[in-house]
Amino acid sequence: MDEIIEREQRGEATPDEVQQLAEWRRASLTNEHDYRRVVRLLETARTLSADRHIAVPSAASVLARARPAGEAIAMKSRWLPWLVGAAAAAGLVVGIALQRRTAVATSPAWGFADVTTGAAEMTTVLLRDGSAVRLAPASRLAVNASDSAREVTLDGRAFFVVAKMANKPFVVHTAAGNARVLGTRFELSTHDRDLKLVVVEGRVALSSGDSSIVVRGGEQSGVSDRRTLAPQPVAHAEQMEQWVGKFLVFQSTPIRDAAREIERMYGTRIVIADSVVARRTVTATFTDQTSAQVLDVICSVINAQCETRAGEVVLSRRY
Repeated sequence: MDEIIEREQRGEATPDEVQQLAEWRRASLTNEHDYRRVVRLLETARTLSADRHIAVPSAASVLARARPAGEAIAMKSRWLPWLVGAAAAAGLVVGIALQRRTAVATSPAWGFADVTTGAAEMTTVLLRDGSAVRLAPASRLAVNASDSAREVTLDGRAFFVVAKMANKPFVVHTAAGNARVLGTRFELSTHDRDLKLVVVEGRVALSSGDSSIVVRGGEQSGVSDRRTLAPQPVAHAEQMEQWVGKFLVFQSTPIRDAAREIERMYGTRIVIADSVVARRTVTATFTDQTSAQVLDVICSVINAQCETRAGEVVLSRRY
């Protein structure tokens, strides 16, 4: 049925398929909700892909990744292994991936990939474990890892959102030193054999030569002449990530926590009016989207109703 919905939206469905779809929609309220959710997702995908040469997934792919499973919505990509994709300019990944056809690498495990940005280009690299990397202009990220390790090599500048995996640290190698984390948000930039680190959340173990230190959330440090620098407090570490733009990464995140992050970034007040909706989770990545686009997609995939009122958006259960 999903493929028929897609063809109907493109105006390519046959008369028999149109009749079949109409009968299916009338058969139950659940079918009608599924139909409307797929239509909204496809409309959002077309809007985001306009003039960007981005591949839009099929309706079957959308529903396969967007359909709730009980109360937990944990959307995982089936197409791509450890490296899910890289998308320049504005992009959206909600278990599905809207990505440039020429910027996708695949492999059987973590993968082997080399992503390079031009002088005026930024790219979002999505990894299969749920981690995401926002790569700055004139930078390079090499993914070279195995099933038992998470490792990348950076030359340039990047902002990392690392998924927590207690028994599998995430290691960033650079010419100046290495950063080892378990789950955090941090910015790393390199220049020749110098390195600068700003930790927004979590902890990062920074090492170079024989010296090593631990840098915590709200602190900055670096490497100079093969020596790690003493951590220094940063009053507003989150403001130092502004160059990444509107960049949101949710990793099996409860909706109440995702709502707080959206409020922080966009200044839009979000009210969760239903305890059932509050317990649902979402795995999604948004790059340079408006708050309306973000909320529309999230409400669609968690099967919630979004209602815009004066100065706020109210999320409630859809019956």
